Amino acid sequence: MLSIRQTDALGQIINDTWGKSSTPQTASTSLGCKITSAETLTLTYTTIVTFASEQSLHDQRRKLDGESAEVCNKRAADIKKLFKEATGGAIKLTELTSDDSLEMIYFNQYTPMRRAYYRRRTVYEIG
Repeated sequence: MLSIRQTDALGQIINDTWGKSSTPQTASTSLGCKITSAETLTLTYTTIVTFASEQSLHDQRRKLDGESAEVCNKRAADIKKLFKEATGGAIKLTELTSDDSLEMIYFNQYTPMRRAYYRRRTVYEIG
């Protein structure tokens, strides 16, 4: 369990409400991070995707699975590095669960094109 000072440092590291960390890298992608309990940290990756056909949906979904997992793992590694710089101690983040979902936001029966939100939610245990 983290001390109050360590929890404060972790909160400052994941704070994305101002400064450079609040500016998204792309207009269609977001990566949110929050401490969800005393022992868990949750990363939520969200992007908007357009599928040209049913086959395209399956191909892009596999690609999105890999990309989103990579982005979440990189953010977790960055958090560990920044925590060590800020406190001098190490933090261990162990992945508990990782699931993804696809929510259709645009569908027209006359065209095969679809638009959707793709989300990945990854929960880490803080150690």
